[in-house]
Amino acid sequence: MRIVDTRGQQCPAPLIATRRALKESRTGESFKVITNSQNALENISRFLKDHETHFEVEENEGFRTLIITKSAVSDQDNPQSEKGDHEG
Repeated sequence: MRIVDTRGQQCPAPLIATRRALKESRTGESFKVITNSQNALENISRFLKDHETHFEVEENEGFRTLIITKSAVSDQDNPQSEKGDHEG
């Protein structure tokens, strides 16, 4: 499983890295995003919900891991998503 470690990165870098990994993944494929930023967690979670992408969050000491599974919906281009990005 691919791991995208964004610990120590400031927004919007974790969101950009998540979007890139999602774009490069195949439908049904999962990957992990690790962050220690509450803002990044909120922005990534909002982005994934907006794109109907399944994810789970694991709480760890000092950081969180999002396990993201690409869906067919997240594979579609959504023109409104480009102007609706959430940066923190």
